[in-house]
Amino acid sequence: MIFYDYYADVPDEVLTKFVTTRELGRLVTVSGAGQPHIGLYPFLFLGATLEIHLHRSDEQLADLRANPKCAFEVDEIHGTIPSHWIHAENAMFATAYHRTVIFECDAAISEDHGVLAAQQQRLMERYQPGGGFKPVSGEHAMYRGPFNQIAALTLTVRERKVKWKLAQNRDRDTRAKLIAELRQRARPTDAGAADALQWTLDHEASK
Repeated sequence: MIFYDYYADVPDEVLTKFVTTRELGRLVTVSGAGQPHIGLYPFLFLGATLEIHLHRSDEQLADLRANPKCAFEVDEIHGTIPSHWIHAENAMFATAYHRTVIFECDAAISEDHGVLAAQQQRLMERYQPGGGFKPVSGEHAMYRGPFNQIAALTLTVRERKVKWKLAQNRDRDTRAKLIAELRQRARPTDAGAADALQWTLDHEASK
């Protein structure tokens, strides 16, 4: 993936809100034999770190024991547009819109019950803030068994790469036309795509 500056022109606070409101993210690891593996997981974003957990028999955990370097990706896919919305004849103008953030990380693994309990409690508070569960504790019999099967991962961020591909390479009039076309077409993701393209216009106007 190529990361052009104009696709990465997103304020930190906007990126933080985007990442923290994604439900799932993708962990990418590589085996000792060079085979990439990918998994989709709930996560907690803490700015300089991300937290997830894996089953101890997960192939990705084996990857990380051998090589702690990994990537964690979150995104929102906004869909595709036909070429003729931009150019009457040139097929090369067909494209896709999405918002993607990739964190290149180093993973630390812990099987300590205290660490696991604290991490699981944080994850539950994010995904189930209304409660409805007994506080997670390594001392509680209900949790001790599962804690013998999972490992806590702390992913320390080395680099963040951003690609919000939302027609920033088009002029304002073209983007306004694309927004209107998306709203008229009205596929399930088109309203969100139109809002995302409108954000680029508003962001540029605010500078």
